[in-house]
Amino acid sequence: MRHGRGRGRRRGGHGSQKDPYEEEVEPLSITDRRMLAWFARYLGPHWPTLLLGLVGMLGGTAAALYYPTLLTPIWDDVIRDGQIEMLPRFGVLLLVTFAAQYFFNALRMNVMHRLGQRFVLDVRLNTYEHLLRQGLSFFEARRTGDIMSRVSNDVNSVEDMVVHGVDTLISDTLMVLGTMGMIFALNWRLALVGLAPLPIFLVGIILFARIIRPLYEKIREELGEINSRLQESLEGVQVVKAYRREPHEFERFEKDSTDYFQASVKGIWLWTTFFPLMGFTTSCGLILVIWYGASLAHAGLATGGTVVTFLAYMQRFYGPVGSLVRVHNTFNRALASLARIFQVLDEQPIITEKPDAVELPEIEGRVEMENVTFRYQTGEVVLGDVSVQAKPGETVAIVGRSGAGKTTLVNLIPRFYDPSEGRVLIDGHNVRDLTLDSLRSQIGIVLQDTFLFNDTVRNNIRYGRLDATDEEIEDAARRAYATEFIEELPDKFETMIGERGVKLSGGQRQRLAIARALLADPRILILDEATSLVDTEAEQLIQRALEELRHNRTTFVIAHRLSTVRDADTILVIEGGQIVEEDSHEELMARNGLYAEMYNRQFRMEDIWFDQERQFGEHPPSS
Repeated sequence: MRHGRGRGRRRGGHGSQKDPYEEEVEPLSITDRRMLAWFARYLGPHWPTLLLGLVGMLGGTAAALYYPTLLTPIWDDVIRDGQIEMLPRFGVLLLVTFAAQYFFNALRMNVMHRLGQRFVLDVRLNTYEHLLRQGLSFFEARRTGDIMSRVSNDVNSVEDMVVHGVDTLISDTLMVLGTMGMIFALNWRLALVGLAPLPIFLVGIILFARIIRPLYEKIREELGEINSRLQESLEGVQVVKAYRREPHEFERFEKDSTDYFQASVKGIWLWTTFFPLMGFTTSCGLILVIWYGASLAHAGLATGGTVVTFLAYMQRFYGPVGSLVRVHNTFNRALASLARIFQVLDEQPIITEKPDAVELPEIEGRVEMENVTFRYQTGEVVLGDVSVQAKPGETVAIVGRSGAGKTTLVNLIPRFYDPSEGRVLIDGHNVRDLTLDSLRSQIGIVLQDTFLFNDTVRNNIRYGRLDATDEEIEDAARRAYATEFIEELPDKFETMIGERGVKLSGGQRQRLAIARALLADPRILILDEATSLVDTEAEQLIQRALEELRHNRTTFVIAHRLSTVRDADTILVIEGGQIVEEDSHEELMARNGLYAEMYNRQFRMEDIWFDQERQFGEHPPSS
């Protein structure tokens, strides 16, 4: 039974049914407090580097704040009073001040940006590691493209915040606070006038954040939708072309891209309107300082140098404030991405090890399923009170109509799923009590839809056991009857086989999968319709390879062609999640039950096919 009936929720579908595995997803949201706690957890181990960056920030801020204090004596004493002999002294002070400012800024940027990149690396690795710990049901209920978007695009958005935003946030905050202290010390009346626009500024930021954050969440969702659509259409490009659905796929991709475009344009309109408006507000503050400062100077309550110095400080105040607003915009964009990342990190794996899980010792291969029931999260029963026994070295075939529960049954053995009721035992050990690594290391699986990596033939076989020698890999290929076609490849074992092994035939891919399983040398073997997608000639070679693979192993075979399981020790016939028949081929045929009906029907179909082959040649004519 195939559980992967889609990749989660699709938009705009007609008559679609809810995937039994699919979970209701909570709305995307994240609190600033949680974000800060998250930052602290990742940055905590790097506190020495953070401290060095803080030294750079404090040094750069101090130098920047000291510079305007030199303007008062330069204006009043050197320019106004003509004390030109003081100019070299002030020139040296300015040179030292600027040199210190740029040195500390370079230190700050180098340290903080490197720390930011380390932070992003940790986040990306932890997110990917968390994904790998998830059970199959997690991936079956979600679209691959959306998951990829969270690990790539959303992490990149966080990178922009961490690498650039955090550095700017801290340094500019220090500058703003330091400047406020200096201007109040310089002239509190001018300070109050200069800061008059600040309440408007702060109210604008709050309103902007409330509007922009949900919009950025929508933008990230739309981008995930685009990635999902692209990944799905590229994976199914052969079907798209076979049914001439290029215009249809383009139309769907165009709609998703247009939705993303419209959300992005709305975001652009908001911040391109907001930031100039805030810039105008800060300019009003400078105008007020010039107006009031000139009045004070005219009345003799302030010198021209004081007003010039104050204007320099106000520029140092509103410049960082404007920068902080832009950082706030970056933070809002990143918060939308963080919410999507947290949605992954908050997802706890359904299949977990007990704290006291034990290692499975080398086994003989006895498998027992006792009164096993399996339900979807919706409550739909897939398997009901099923019991199965397989002795070491036996072959158990599982047959039945599509959707009867065959694949679900074998997926309980390696704990891809856990039964809702009952238990699964291997050599008397409950699989729930074992570490997943020790359990799965003694189980080999060859699937109907063989997955191969875009790598060499050798490395694809080596995936079964990473420490295998070249001799062991080549021996596994020989035993899988794969050596003959490998030797005909351009670079033999070093040939790159393309994505999902696209450069090989179905039979060749299957034999590489068998070689991979042979190299792993499992005690328990699961064959899920391993020959259903290959032609008759390839099937004969694969059957010989499978006989080699099954030797002295406990084997569970899900069979589409019933003629391939006649020699099984036990054949289980599953119907509606129940084992309705169980015996050898001869006994089941003698009973003339469901198995006999299925076998005879398939046998007649094969006879018709072979008759047509003899009459018309290699393939019968299409009807």
